Amino acid sequence: MDKVIGIDLGGTKINACLIDKDGNIVERNSIETEAKKGRDAVLSNIRKAIYGLDFKQAKAIGIGTPGFIDSENGIVTFAGNIDGWTGLNLKEAVEAFVDIPVFVENDANIALVAEKWIGAAQNAKDIVMITLGTGLGGAVYNEKGGLLSGSHFQGAELGHMILYPGGDYCTCGQHGCAEAYCAGTALGKTYKKLTGKDLTGEEILSRVNEDPKAMEVLETYQTNLAYYLTSLRNIFDPEVIVIGGGVINSKEVWWDGMIEKFNDYCNNTLNISVIPAKFLNDAGVIGAGKIAFERMSNGK
Repeated sequence: MDKVIGIDLGGTKINACLIDKDGNIVERNSIETEAKKGRDAVLSNIRKAIYGLDFKQAKAIGIGTPGFIDSENGIVTFAGNIDGWTGLNLKEAVEAFVDIPVFVENDANIALVAEKWIGAAQNAKDIVMITLGTGLGGAVYNEKGGLLSGSHFQGAELGHMILYPGGDYCTCGQHGCAEAYCAGTALGKTYKKLTGKDLTGEEILSRVNEDPKAMEVLETYQTNLAYYLTSLRNIFDPEVIVIGGGVINSKEVWWDGMIEKFNDYCNNTLNISVIPAKFLNDAGVIGAGKIAFERMSNGK
């Protein structure tokens, strides 16, 4: 059976897996990213991640990386988390040490690809996906046009829709972005504003039943997510909105309240489903594997 390698390039880990045509993970390898050491160190670690697998079984490699990605040519047009990553032709850089084709895509896009392929959104034709973690990633898929990339490869930057005009500063340079209010890190920021104390989002959510300030943070977070989902529904009119990312691990605390508020705020929720992602840590490698299979067969 044909196999490919899927690579998920994260801020701390490079996860690489050998993937078969059904999306099964055949073999795994994980290497530290060492992003602070810059481009050459990260490329060296990508090589180690590949060589740590039985890579000679693979017919192609798919890579999901943060940033704005010219996926047609494999170029990172902008990325702020790795020194020297902006402007890198990642496809050519990796193909320099392997003898198989390499395909590159934005990391949020490949998470959606995984969910569309064998995950929570298999039967949907129009999908919006957001990932809630340290930041807020986004991807949009339409069966007629595929993944939304935009005219400058910056489409579907859903974390940087303005939720509160003139609001909190966002790392992108704008003020009031959804990421500043809906990413997992927003929980800790809100709690510190209320109490002056530093707690992680996980710690805050674990104490909502005995800490009134934690409950206030939770309700604020649910409200912000519900308003955000309302805008996504009204802009894109998707069949489903898939929510993934690390914050999903605590969805039993915040999910139901968020959905209740969404139903209150949105003018029409009858024809849309908001669902949790099936894949968390494996979404990146599975989606990257799917990209490799598709683009290899299309000769792109």
